[in-house]
Amino acid sequence: MNQIKWIALLFCLIVSNVFAEKLEITVEQKKVILPYWLSKPVSYGAVIIVRGGETAQWSLLLEQFAKGLFQNGWSVVLLNCTKNNSIPWINQLPEVISTLRQNDNKRIVLVHYGDQLNLSLEYFSKLQSKMINGLVMLSAYDLNKNLQKAPRLRFPLFDIVGQFDYDMVKQQRKSREERFKENSYLAIDIPGAPHDYQYSQQLLLAFVHGWMAKLPEFEPQPPPILVSYLEPVYSSASLILSIDELDYQPLVSQINS
Repeated sequence: MNQIKWIALLFCLIVSNVFAEKLEITVEQKKVILPYWLSKPVSYGAVIIVRGGETAQWSLLLEQFAKGLFQNGWSVVLLNCTKNNSIPWINQLPEVISTLRQNDNKRIVLVHYGDQLNLSLEYFSKLQSKMINGLVMLSAYDLNKNLQKAPRLRFPLFDIVGQFDYDMVKQQRKSREERFKENSYLAIDIPGAPHDYQYSQQLLLAFVHGWMAKLPEFEPQPPPILVSYLEPVYSSASLILSIDELDYQPLVSQINS
């Protein structure tokens, strides 16, 4: 009987430790609850981990990866890992970025793992997209299509595959190396790693943490200065000289692991 109680207690501890907190956002007038690890008081910033795929599915790799980043000073939120909502992850992404930015995270990095990479690339190529500080493509690919040309992205890229990853993943990464060569782009292979990075998670964590910690911090832009201008009124009785009578000159106005 005591053994059963201990097993039940251990199970509760494991379940309660899956994620320390929850990130609540509102998308399409629906509340969405996401797994969230909040790093405090010291934080490098926030990481959004997307598990690409049509169907949301929990990933032991991403759970352990998230915990590792959290222990090294990053707040982490997971997208497309729980089946508690029907809203596509790409529709959740803008609100997640806005919420993390409002929480004063000095860096926000997206880690895209697996399928549907083009959704991330196409979103961030839009001028109206929410800004992040960097994108990590982790064994990333897209089953549906290849982009005709490299999207214009405004942040550094880190492209990672395992040494023994799937052939398709390696082929698409090779294509990206050519397309993104004009960007701030870095590609590496994790030695000895398959697609799920079993037995290579510490090495993966060290590479990703080190790269992200060196990204420039977010610098908020000052609000624009509004200048009002009243056109002068001239009359025959005015003592103000006309502009033609003046000599007029215009104003020139970074590892701790």
